[in-house]
Amino acid sequence: MDWIEPFYTKRSEWMGSTGIFASHRARATSIEQYSGAGKKRILELGAGAGGTAAAMADLGHSVIAVELSPLRASFARELAQEPRQGHLTVIEGDYYTLDFLERFDLICHWDSFGMGSDADNRLLLQRIAADWLVPGGCVLMDVFSPWWWVCQAGTEERDEKRGLMRQYDFDPIGGRFLDQWWPIGDKSQLITQTVRCYTPADFILLIEGTGLTVEMFAVAGNIFRVEENSTIAHALWNEFSYVVKLVLAN
Repeated sequence: MDWIEPFYTKRSEWMGSTGIFASHRARATSIEQYSGAGKKRILELGAGAGGTAAAMADLGHSVIAVELSPLRASFARELAQEPRQGHLTVIEGDYYTLDFLERFDLICHWDSFGMGSDADNRLLLQRIAADWLVPGGCVLMDVFSPWWWVCQAGTEERDEKRGLMRQYDFDPIGGRFLDQWWPIGDKSQLITQTVRCYTPADFILLIEGTGLTVEMFAVAGNIFRVEENSTIAHALWNEFSYVVKLVLAN
């Protein structure tokens, strides 16, 4: 996983501070839909530039946001300095090695689960269950779905505003998408992230023995069951990720 910090730091150097988007607000609002009403102690893993963490704090939650990239953590700290209804604390560090003095009602992992190997991902889930989640609490996380990424493989996007190119690829053996970025006209600066994708059935296999169990799957705001019959018309074909709600296993 040595690529993670250099990739996100370099991409953030190119893109700059992002602030709080409407998508961050929508994600923060979805917390109540999926985990119930009330103010919560929230741990966000891989918080990036802090947009979602700040949006959650604006709703009155107490949020600890963890980010590995020093540059992205600095962007998040700028947001933490602004007045919010709740509270936002930013910690720069590796959540595989960090320890916390408290447990949390809700643990969020948005847009970044799967960067490591299956063993790494399982270890993270074990830490969540054993060390960080309160009884009765839950985990909300995005899991990348393979089908959208497979369909994008070989395509490119050109961002004239930021002067960046983006190219998609997919590793069918490892089940990982490859997401490549470089400045327009200078592919020598190419950077790549590679992230593990899981079907819902494969994700259920991944979490066996971690101390967590799936309570809910949702895609595009709609809850679905693994047992249901589905076809190519299912929303999973058209979305790059789906939401999973996890709780402590009995």
